[in-house]
Amino acid sequence: MAKRYYRPEIETLPREDFLAYQWQMLKAQVEYTYARSGLCRQQFKAAGITPDDIKTRDDFTNRVPFTTKKDLIIDQERQPPYGSRLCVPEGEIHHTYLTSGTSGKGLEVHAITEADYQFLLTVTATIYTWSGWQAGEKVMLPLPLNMNSAAPTHLGGLARLGCDVFNLGMSDTRTKLEYLKRFKITAFFATTAYLETLTSEAEAMGLDPAKDFSVRRILTGIQSYPVSFIHRMARKWNAEIYDYYGTTQWADGATCEKGAAIGDGRGHYHMLDHVAFNEVLNPDTGQPVAPGEVGELVTTPLNRKGSPYLRFRLADKVRLLPADTCDCGRPFSIVEAGTVSRYDDMMKIKGINIWPDTIDHIVFAKDEASEYKGRLYIAADGREKAEINLEFKPGVAAAVKQRLLGKIAAEIQDATEINFILKEATEPLPHSVFKVRRWTDERAKGLEGKGGA
Repeated sequence: MAKRYYRPEIETLPREDFLAYQWQMLKAQVEYTYARSGLCRQQFKAAGITPDDIKTRDDFTNRVPFTTKKDLIIDQERQPPYGSRLCVPEGEIHHTYLTSGTSGKGLEVHAITEADYQFLLTVTATIYTWSGWQAGEKVMLPLPLNMNSAAPTHLGGLARLGCDVFNLGMSDTRTKLEYLKRFKITAFFATTAYLETLTSEAEAMGLDPAKDFSVRRILTGIQSYPVSFIHRMARKWNAEIYDYYGTTQWADGATCEKGAAIGDGRGHYHMLDHVAFNEVLNPDTGQPVAPGEVGELVTTPLNRKGSPYLRFRLADKVRLLPADTCDCGRPFSIVEAGTVSRYDDMMKIKGINIWPDTIDHIVFAKDEASEYKGRLYIAADGREKAEINLEFKPGVAAAVKQRLLGKIAAEIQDATEINFILKEATEPLPHSVFKVRRWTDERAKGLEGKGGA
């Protein structure tokens, strides 16, 4: 399979040469951030260090303190709106991005300079290049343009590659499908949840995605998935499926030419280690995990000028893989594709730790499943309950629904040791174009004597 490089001068370096190159970038970023960021100087002072103490990679990982979301929020509140970590005059800010969240005060503010933005475009251009996008390709981008970084950076990266972009983020699903057909669009991006929505809606319109559209490749991302989902989407659309992982904090990775699934196994995220220095650590000890183990991703953006920080704890749970897992030759670190989840999304149900992606993988492995909502509550008898309301695709027979409800409940119990109540949803569930929030926790209300079912 032919390699698709965006920056071959970096992507083809021997690993040892790349690590030396990365270290020079990291060292320069430490010095820049310390010189200009009030937050960084406070952190270094508390740790009793200066940049002169950071002479090796081990010095950096052992001595530089972590930065957390809470640190950034407090810094913003003390010196609004950008915090003392702002390293440039406000007149040099080109974009202001916010992280996604549930309230304005809980959102990180990220100031991006023109140089930062242009550097960010190399990220999305790299991801799309690896996935086969090329100049002149007709592509659909369904992301809504808002204060998050995804839509403008995807749009800019595609434009940099010379693609013909149909920016349909504000259109409804049927309109997007009509554009796909009318203009013979050959590639598009969609989150895993929205890819399922597009597929289901096309079939509800009497269309066969493999025959009625011209799509050759699809990039998905944002959410985890079972491998069977990738195979099913590839078959339904007759298209190659790729996957990527990205954050506002610049921890980005993507599958290479091999795609989101390799045979019956998962693809690999090659982390863009020339964009950020990434570590996978045990969240309890702060020590590196061994290849094959799960840990928390910690990232330090490189070459970031507007609002940099060092060793940001993302709370994303990833599985680190050996550097030689993939034979594509790229010198970057590798994590498992399609299994990223949030440590802070973990639910403790009846004393057992459950991650939502465990449920996602079981539910969405079923072709008949469209969407679900989960609910945790205290019943009238005082017992803790976990309930899932499942929405089926149109045309699923009643007998099939009942069989699947029982099958999914059994598979979840086998995976979690918890008995979940499975019901068919009585009304349509929301289908998000971006991130999906599927769970509500009403147990505190139930303990007050106001909950129950």
